[in-house]
Amino acid sequence: MKIIDTHVHVFPRKVAVRAADNITNYYSIPRQGDGSVEGLLTCSEKHPEMEFVISSATLNPAKPTVGDDYMLEVAASHPRFIPLCSFHPAMGVEASVAELDRCFALGAKGVKIHSDFQQFFVDDEIPMEVYRHIAAKGKPIIFHVGDPDTDFSTPKRVRHILETIPDLKIIAAHMCGYHVWEDAKKYLIGTPVYTDTSEALLGMSPAELTDLIRLHGVERVMFGSDYPLWNPDFAFAQIDALPLTEGERELIYHLTAEKVFA
Repeated sequence: MKIIDTHVHVFPRKVAVRAADNITNYYSIPRQGDGSVEGLLTCSEKHPEMEFVISSATLNPAKPTVGDDYMLEVAASHPRFIPLCSFHPAMGVEASVAELDRCFALGAKGVKIHSDFQQFFVDDEIPMEVYRHIAAKGKPIIFHVGDPDTDFSTPKRVRHILETIPDLKIIAAHMCGYHVWEDAKKYLIGTPVYTDTSEALLGMSPAELTDLIRLHGVERVMFGSDYPLWNPDFAFAQIDALPLTEGERELIYHLTAEKVFA
């Protein structure tokens, strides 16, 4: 069965371990990968045809093209890779739109935002204007959603985006709310947003995750590993052990992702 891992972060070799450690230190959980492309391919050897949606949120608004160019470069060298781009509200609306359009023209299939790392409220005025442009382009945007220690990316804020820009193709990562799944159920589960399975089994039992997938609607759930925190082979084995039907697996593993990232 075809598999698309929709939640992957990769970094240039010389900074990969440091970048991966920064993520590990922030979340206080051990990592399974080193953050490099080479490490990703090695730790997914059990599924040599697995495809990867790769992204890196723009942390330095003074150098917005650096991460985007790397994603595009990696995808150009590896046909199994699907690149996303990013922006930072500190760039302003005009510069953000220009950077996204540049990347879309070069093959980027969507946008990634991690506002907890980027330090802005996900539904602030400037990013909302950029989201309207993304919606007009018909591109998906992955939001990191949920953090017990900040208010930047809450399910409630993402619900505000959904209600304000209903034609925006939203992917609310981590089953709609990393470690805030009660808020996820209150504000996002069952809505038209897409989501992914990354990190969900850190806070839910397999039975709880299976129920949540079906409560949300399996046709809006995609497989995600969150490499380098989890290796794709390990993450896939955990999701594959859930009591899902073959039809549900097809949707989660590739059919929905093929539609979202077309």
